[in-house]
Amino acid sequence: MSADGDALTAASWFPGRDVRDAAMSAALETAAVAVPVAGGSPWTLFPAAMRALREFYGLNLRPAGAGRDVAASGCCLEPCEARHAFRAFEALGETVGLRLFPLGRTDSHGLLGVDESGRLFCLDHGGRWLLGDTVREGLCALTEGYAPHRIAPRRWAWAAPHAYEEPLGNAVRTALVAVYVLHHRKVFSARELRLTITTLRGIGQETLDRLVALPRGSLQDSAVPLVARMRALMAAEGAIPQGAELKITVAAPEGTRSPGASVSCAVRVGHSATEPAEAELSLSAGAGAVVGRPWAAVRGCAEDLARYVRAQGRSDQVPVFPASTSPPF
Repeated sequence: MSADGDALTAASWFPGRDVRDAAMSAALETAAVAVPVAGGSPWTLFPAAMRALREFYGLNLRPAGAGRDVAASGCCLEPCEARHAFRAFEALGETVGLRLFPLGRTDSHGLLGVDESGRLFCLDHGGRWLLGDTVREGLCALTEGYAPHRIAPRRWAWAAPHAYEEPLGNAVRTALVAVYVLHHRKVFSARELRLTITTLRGIGQETLDRLVALPRGSLQDSAVPLVARMRALMAAEGAIPQGAELKITVAAPEGTRSPGASVSCAVRVGHSATEPAEAELSLSAGAGAVVGRPWAAVRGCAEDLARYVRAQGRSDQVPVFPASTSPPF
């Protein structure tokens, strides 16, 4: 990306530009003329949005070339051009965990918005996109044609380790590795595992769906009591794992804020009728968890889990957690 922002300079932007009065008028007009919603005006003007408007309001940027990765696009920095899209920006804000304010429109009718951390986003017919971690970075990326980051859910899957003879024991031990990884990467600290058994016949009836609390103490010592509790639950409910999918899910505790709440790990076995012994470890992340700081943590989890699976394949030994690791209740 060019260091001096050719498209910005050509549009009469310069470091320190400040159109305070015009920017405030535009922000007030955006809020006042917005489509009415219950509770009054929908738009909230936060500091990052005001800073962006003061620096960039009124600019009309042209493409700085054909485009490096994708077609370059110009844009108009006028918030009223995107004021009608409150619901769409509200939904994006719920996904990324921060409010947004409209900033303008691209030449291809994409809508630009800035969030409370100062990142620049675009909504268009192709989806939802992060253009840059700052407004200036995003505008340069847009006008120079750098590929934006799509805001969409992600899922990774690996063949789960099976160093033990019994499928439930394998699943529990692998799930506990996921508990450790999610806690170590500061995504969330799980307090329980969800045990689900779903038949493979017909519409796939759930014969068991229960939460099982993690025991106190080290994760290393939790596998045996967890397996015993889950076996007791299956016996009490008459849930038979044969001919069914057995899944153990590690999900965020109740009250976890977005986007961390959208992240989960799961271990399932028996999901393939042709390969009933096949086991799968997966990591899922909602759209909001694949941008910014949450994305760094989620990507780290994916790398850790992939490393765990590779190590299992090399040595047929289950990697252990640090001896002091325990559920942080």
